[in-house]
Amino acid sequence: MSRSIHFVGSLPADVCGTPRQAMEWIIQQRRGHRLTTLPCDLDPNWVVGYLRDLAGRPAFEVTRPGEYASYEDMRTYGVRRGHRLRPEDVSMGRTDRLREALKEFRAVRAEHPELDGIRLQISLPNPLDMAIFVFAGRPWLSLRYLPVFTQAVVDEVTELTAEAGPDIVWQLETPSVLIGMDMARRVPGGPSLGARFLARQVAALLARFPVDAETILHLCYGNYQNTEMFAPRDLGPAVTYLGLLATALRRRGRPLPPVHLPAAYGAHPAPRNAEFYRPLRRLDPEWRTMAGIVSAADPAGGAESLRRFEAAVGREAYAVATACGLGRHTVEEAEKATEAMAATADAPSA
Repeated sequence: MSRSIHFVGSLPADVCGTPRQAMEWIIQQRRGHRLTTLPCDLDPNWVVGYLRDLAGRPAFEVTRPGEYASYEDMRTYGVRRGHRLRPEDVSMGRTDRLREALKEFRAVRAEHPELDGIRLQISLPNPLDMAIFVFAGRPWLSLRYLPVFTQAVVDEVTELTAEAGPDIVWQLETPSVLIGMDMARRVPGGPSLGARFLARQVAALLARFPVDAETILHLCYGNYQNTEMFAPRDLGPAVTYLGLLATALRRRGRPLPPVHLPAAYGAHPAPRNAEFYRPLRRLDPEWRTMAGIVSAADPAGGAESLRRFEAAVGREAYAVATACGLGRHTVEEAEKATEAMAATADAPSA
């Protein structure tokens, strides 16, 4: 078996009451396969929890109510008049929780020799996405305060990496990339300009991380309530973005991180038609791909989708995965998805 399996992060609530419970469940579900990492996201709605918490911080005021029931029910915040927004105002405030998870991870890894060399995966929202979530519907504020969110994320990564560098990997999650490129299609020249801005933003962020901070890039079509923001027509926008990002990272002397590239989206399985994957022929060969082609909605289709994926990219995927975390699944659905991941990882190469 040369392909690994990659768990994107979140799990059903019934299997992740504690960090140890979540990690042990993943270890059981790997079915003898190599893991890329060992994540420990205890709350599938942790970003929403962060957004709700902002209402109690003195820096913010609610300018449009919302209870996060759907994409149409998103709350909008503003900065209180006279307040100068600082990194501590937008921090996720989770350093102590991450330290506890790291302690549990080290104990679990010591009990499982097969996990030698595996790192704890920490989900990390792109600061651009954080700003967009906070100032929903007010993009000018997202861009104005992006440096503040960026500094908060850099501070967190720098502090934890200094303490636990070799034991953690940061999964940078950025749905704004593919969603933004899709929205930019409505403007002449928009997709090209948007892709360049988005690539420069992530490259500049990664360049500020400590050189020993290991990262994974996670692209997404949005998956709130297991629903995508849009249905992709093919992988062309992702390939275009990754080409620009590769150039921007090399200019900064930074390596290309592994990339989780979703083909499935929301509750929909990955397409099986060759046209969807054909743009992968243009993908820079240095990108190590985690193929997000497995779905509980079509467990048997993963192998065919992987064959199309690998035939287009011209090499075997580094790992196979679902399109997003399993936190919006029942335990039964999640187990079906992990079984499909293992079976797909064993599929013959294209």
